Amino acid sequence: MASKHVTKAIEQFFFKGGATRALFRWLDFRLFVSQKNNKLIPSSDNRSHSATEYLQAWQQQMSLTTPATSILRLLAVVAVLIGFTAMAGVLNVSQASFINIWVPLALFAFLPLLLTLSSFYFSFVSPAKHNLHHHPLLHWLINKLNLQQFIPYKNLLLPWLLWQLQSAAILFSASALLAFFILATFQDYLFGWSSTLITDSATMTQLMTAISWPWHWLLEAPTAELIQQTRFSAQASDLTVSANDVWWMTLVMAIVVYGILPRLLLALLLRQQFIRQLRSNIQNSSDVEQFIVAQQHQVSRNPIQSDDHHVENGTVSLPSTETVLISWQQPDIHFNVEKNLGSDDWLQDEQWLNSAASQFDKPVWIIIDPMQTPTGELADCIELLQQHNESISLVLYPINADDSRYQQQQKSWQFFAQRHAVTLKEGHAHV
Repeated sequence: MASKHVTKAIEQFFFKGGATRALFRWLDFRLFVSQKNNKLIPSSDNRSHSATEYLQAWQQQMSLTTPATSILRLLAVVAVLIGFTAMAGVLNVSQASFINIWVPLALFAFLPLLLTLSSFYFSFVSPAKHNLHHHPLLHWLINKLNLQQFIPYKNLLLPWLLWQLQSAAILFSASALLAFFILATFQDYLFGWSSTLITDSATMTQLMTAISWPWHWLLEAPTAELIQQTRFSAQASDLTVSANDVWWMTLVMAIVVYGILPRLLLALLLRQQFIRQLRSNIQNSSDVEQFIVAQQHQVSRNPIQSDDHHVENGTVSLPSTETVLISWQQPDIHFNVEKNLGSDDWLQDEQWLNSAASQFDKPVWIIIDPMQTPTGELADCIELLQQHNESISLVLYPINADDSRYQQQQKSWQFFAQRHAVTLKEGHAHV
């Protein structure tokens, strides 16, 4: 089968230098294959080459995309500076009284936890997780990193960007914690509490017991006596060092448990999801097969075997009143279609695919020129259409069986259809 080309050696080729390099090496490769002319400059060596040798030759001849990582470094530096200065500001806002424990808890524990939960929702749960219109920050980053050409492959790009953002958020919390230890080493800070709504120490004791529960096996929660003693209205001047230690250790543990650990777990989960999707994309894509066949300039030595459930060798007549017709990159097709995709702005196509206008009661036929190359953008369109429609088919049109390239292209489309669980047909116009 054609998937034999996607071996462990090919996967290792793309993953050289880490996951980030693997992403952009793979996306550059997919863009190269999607071009009409994807043959390399021929070498003087006429011997047969392996798949990895062809890929190495491609890497040597192409200029690979390097994202503007200086923007990511600047983002990390800004996160560190904000975290450090925010903690310094909270600790030194007033030198003459207690520091209200609610302020650092809110800024460095509860707010990061809330943002982490919202990030988890938009990364894994939200039905619009792949819609850039719902991620203005990610859209801004794509523009700043000069990655606009990879928007059609956002199913890989967005998890990587979310991973980078979580890494920056971890730096914010870690730098705030570092600032606390540095400043507390050279200055004595006293912590207490004050609240307009919490009027009795018993309620405060219950709240702190609940907040401290995740680490109750390691450190004791602030006691009722300590809470009574350190309430601002009491103006306690006889606060012992051991009592104050409970407060600052509670603050440190809250920052670690609520501010850093959830972010770290989410970042690891996003990284795992990103790498899993990237590996799956490499393994299931027909791009490597198409690239190698183009270099060999012959029919594949390992022809693609197609599952009859996904590939139909019959012919159909166009246009058809029993189906909904959608064209792919054929704006000048000579019969009426519901929508032409792939020729205009991708964001406009995506908006239409996510709207009720892309939901049909009839089977959907996507009309494709067989001389085109399957792309990730088309795969994304099929995936979005499959969310709203039960029957999706690819129809090759126009058919020119006399063209020597047709059989080779037909095999590529058979492989693509099999991978994306759609049927493949040949279309012929009414005479």
